[in-house]
Formats: sequence, structure tokens, C-alpha cells
Amino acid sequence: MKKNILTLLSRRDAQHFWRLMKYVSPYKMRIVLALIAIIGVALIESYLAAFIAPLVNMGFATPTAAPQFTGEAQNLLQTLLRLKDRMTHAIWGTPDKVWIVPLFFIVMISIRGFCRFASSYLLSWVGATAISKLRNDMFNKMLLTSSQYQQENASATLSSRFLVQAEIVMNNASNVFITVTRDSLIVIGLVCVLVYLNWQLSLIVLLMFPFLSLLSKYYRKRLKSIQQGTQLGLGEMATVINETHQGHRVVKLFNGYPLVQEQFAKINNRILNLTKKLNRASAARSPFSELIASVALAVVIFIALWQSQSGHTTIGEFMAFIVAMLQMVTPIKNLANVSIPMQGMFIAADNVCEFLDTPDEINQGKYLLQDVSGSIVFSHVSVQYKNQEKPALDDFSLIIQAGEKIALVGRSGSGKSTLVNVLPRFVLPDSGSILLDGYDINDIELNNLREQFSLVSQDVFLFDDTLYQNVIYGRPDASDEEVQNALKAANLWDFVQSQPDGWHIKIGNNGNQLSGGQRQRVSIARAILKDAPILLLDEATSALDNESERLVQQALERLMAKRTSIIVAHRLSTIEQANRIVVMDEGKIVEVGSHEQLLAKEGYYAKLQRGATH
Repeated sequence: MKKNILTLLSRRDAQHFWRLMKYVSPYKMRIVLALIAIIGVALIESYLAAFIAPLVNMGFATPTAAPQFTGEAQNLLQTLLRLKDRMTHAIWGTPDKVWIVPLFFIVMISIRGFCRFASSYLLSWVGATAISKLRNDMFNKMLLTSSQYQQENASATLSSRFLVQAEIVMNNASNVFITVTRDSLIVIGLVCVLVYLNWQLSLIVLLMFPFLSLLSKYYRKRLKSIQQGTQLGLGEMATVINETHQGHRVVKLFNGYPLVQEQFAKINNRILNLTKKLNRASAARSPFSELIASVALAVVIFIALWQSQSGHTTIGEFMAFIVAMLQMVTPIKNLANVSIPMQGMFIAADNVCEFLDTPDEINQGKYLLQDVSGSIVFSHVSVQYKNQEKPALDDFSLIIQAGEKIALVGRSGSGKSTLVNVLPRFVLPDSGSILLDGYDINDIELNNLREQFSLVSQDVFLFDDTLYQNVIYGRPDASDEEVQNALKAANLWDFVQSQPDGWHIKIGNNGNQLSGGQRQRVSIARAILKDAPILLLDEATSALDNESERLVQQALERLMAKRTSIIVAHRLSTIEQANRIVVMDEGKIVEVGSHEQLLAKEGYYAKLQRGATH
């Protein structure tokens, strides 16, 4: 079976298909039982065709005497033939056939129905379990991918692979397995019945298989690009829906309705046109398949009628032959049409395997830091982003003492946020080195490295959960007293006490049930509870009003106490707290000093403070 399937696939398709089948392999026993049930369906389906011949030839004839055998059976074949003759007489040759034959028919149909149920249920169970494990591995892979990869790929594209393409792979694999196995066996069984009934006519039937194979190959090539375009369009549609949902305020405020409607309509119409092409090709395939089968059937009828004149075939055999041929049309059509779900399965498998093959975030460090003091040394660090002419950091060097508060100042695009992001290795430098407590951060185990940092950013991200769960996110084992102290330090305790549900209040998607200042203070409470030795503040107060800024600033002062702090900020209230201010431009340091020293220089920093940027 594996060899037959592989002949229909390209090498790449085959590799991806059998690779994903490892999720099915632990359930071999269920698959074997399903296969036995499928064989049962095929055998009974085949026998139902042969059932017509004795029904016509013997069912309406007078009862006959039981067969008599002389001597012992000489071999197994003779034994089986005698057993067949006895069963044939028991069913068709006695006066009781008037009730035995209908009962026998009902039993066969019942067994076939049970076998169909068993095969479908067992393979559906295996498919559902395999999907669950595949999605689990895909989620774990997503956790291990780099920050750069996750920024370059839309969340809707990733979720489409999880929710749609993983299901297409496994569900279609189950359906294709059932169709290919069951209908192939049915066709083989019916061919055996045809050969048994009339081998000359069977040769005519076999001539249609090469034509059906060529038809299937033609449609498979034709439908591949259509199905690829459809899946790509669905991913783009998911992206538009996701962006419109997340940016609904921007859409409403800037009257973006016509733009998003046009984007959605364009993608929707493209998917519609591709779907129409797919449906048209699928609908055209059945008539062609039936035409080939009908031509073969017409030739068979012609030859059978010619043979009947010579007495070479009986009415019962001819009727059984025709019934077997007619029964063969549906499984042959199913086998011809199986390339549609098969093609979709392979395209989805390519996308899933491509995602699973995404390189993990580089984590070659082995050293585990303990009792970090927080001294940092940047030595000739350079970062060049793709599609940007100038480097974000250009031969940047800076020494930060343990416990020192450093403010980074500069116009937008000067490299401040990049400098913050290279420390936890969200961005990898192209050259240079960064030392933490004397150890190159590349030599430190990645999770251990990131344990040393707490981040509070202007782009606060909160989970759609309770306030409590968001605060303890980095320390789920924290005691209630520690959580309470963190909330008090973040100026959130009064707010918590004012809520009927206390800290178990639901804060909504990304904290949309909270004000901007409250969201910021939740992120500060989370950072306080983590208690990391190094604090990264990236424009933490830039979007707040004066009252919110005052509360947040008080919380930040508590958070920065006895910690190495790197602060990206514009507001003087934050900058003045720094021991040193590092002024940056085009990825380089242009000035360093305290607030008073830099103002006295009347240089770049003083111009920034006066708003005279260039």
C-alpha cells in the first residue's frame, strides 16, 4: 500500500506525508483493527455482486438434493470446494431458502455496516489524537522560535497552521487512507469476481484503469496551484480579520472602513474564484470518469450479448457481471477523486513541516549564572536589520556598573530599543560582544540569561486572565503576601481592594478593562514580583497622563532600587533619576554625562531637551 501511494506523490510530498504519520504510528493496533474492518467491507461488497448469480440461477429454481462426495478430500483446495458446495446448497438448494436467503442478505448488510462504523470510528479516533499531539508539538516549536521569526510572521498565519492545516493533514490522511484502502480492496475484490464469472469480459474492464490513472494525474497537477492559492488566501484573510479586530479603534477613528472592506473583499473574491475553479474541476472529473466506465460497460454488454448467443454465459452470470461492474463505478470514482483531499493534505503537510523545521532559537550557552550583580559591558556591538541601509547599532561600546541607572536618550531610530533588545537576545548582534558579570551572554544558557532581566515597556502586554494571574506570570509559586507587596509597591493595592472580586478581577484582552496607567502598573507589579537583578525600561511612562505618570513613577523608583537599570525615556522625571545619561544618534554614543553636565555642554542633549531635533 505504501508503495502504491508513493507512486502518486513527489519525493517531497512522500517525505512530509510519512514524517507526519509518526503521530499515527503509536496506534498501530487500532489501525490494524480498522484495516480488518475495511477488508470486511471490501469482501462483503465484492460478494454482494456475486450474490446475484445464484439468486437468479438457483433462487427461483426447484430445490435440489444435497451434494454427495465419494472418498476423502485429497488436498486443501478440494476440501474448500466441497465446503463451498455444501454452503451453496444449504443457502440456495433447500426449500428453506425462502427465509434463509433474505436472512443471509440482512446478516451480510449488518456486518458490512458494523465494519464501516468500526473502521471510520477507529481511524477518526486515531486522527483526533494525532492532531492533538501534532498541535502540541507545533506549539512547543512556536515557543522555541526566535523573536525575529515571530515578528516576521503574522499571528493569523501561525494560528492558521495550528487550527486549519494541522486538521487538514490528519483528517484528510484518515479519509484518504479509508478511501484508498477500502475502495482499492473493493475494486480488487470485484475484479476477482469478474474474472471468476467471465475472464474474457474482465480484460475489457481492466483496459479502463490506465485511462482513469491518466485522468487522475492530470487533475492532480491542475488542482495543486488552485489549492495552494486557496490555503494562502485563507491565511491572508485570517490576517486581515485579526488586524481589524486588534486595530478596531484605529479603523473607527480614521474611518478605515472602506480600506479594510476593500482588502477583505479582494481576498474573499480571490478565494471565491479559486473555489469555483476547484469545484468546476471536481465536478468535471466525475462525468469523465463515468464516461470511461460507461464505454467499458457498453463494450462488455456487446460482448456478453454476443457470447450469450453461443451459450457461453448464463443470465445470472451476466447480471452478476453487470452488477459487479456497476458496483465498481463508485469506488473507482472515489479513487479518481481522492487526489483532491490528497493534494490538500500534501500542501498542508508541506506548510506544517516547514513550520516544524523552523530553526530553534540559538541556545548554545552552558553557563548558569547565580547571584548576579548586574554589571554589563558592550564591546563594539553592531546590529544591521534587513532592508535598512544604516545599522541600528554601529560599533557600540559602553560599560555599566552593577546597580547603576543608565538613561538612553536620542531621537527615534537612534538604536535605543535595539540596545535593550540585544541583552535578553531578542535581537542577535552581527558583531561585537556583550558581557554580563564578566560572562559573554552567548555562553550563558538562554533561559538563565533571561531570568536576570525584567522588562517594562510602553507596549504593555497582558493576558486575557485575572489581574492576579498576570502579576504572578513570572513566579507562579509566589506567596499571597509577596503578591500583595508587589501590588502595593506598584500603587495597585487600593484599586484591587476596591474591586468586588479583588485581584481575581478579569482584565480582558490585553487588559482592555483597565486604564493605561493601571495596565502599566500591572506590568510593574509583575516585574517587581520577578525580582530580577537588571531592569529594562522602554518608554514606560510615555503614554500616561500626569496623575498616572506620578503613580507609575513612584512604582518605578521602588522597582529600580538596588538594581541595574537601563531606561529608555524622554520625560525629565525619569531621566533625572539616572546616574548617567547616554545620548545616542544613528547607533552611536554622541554624549555621556549627568543631566546637569549635558545641559551645561549645550550640545546634542540640550538641543533634544529644547525640541530642536534635526
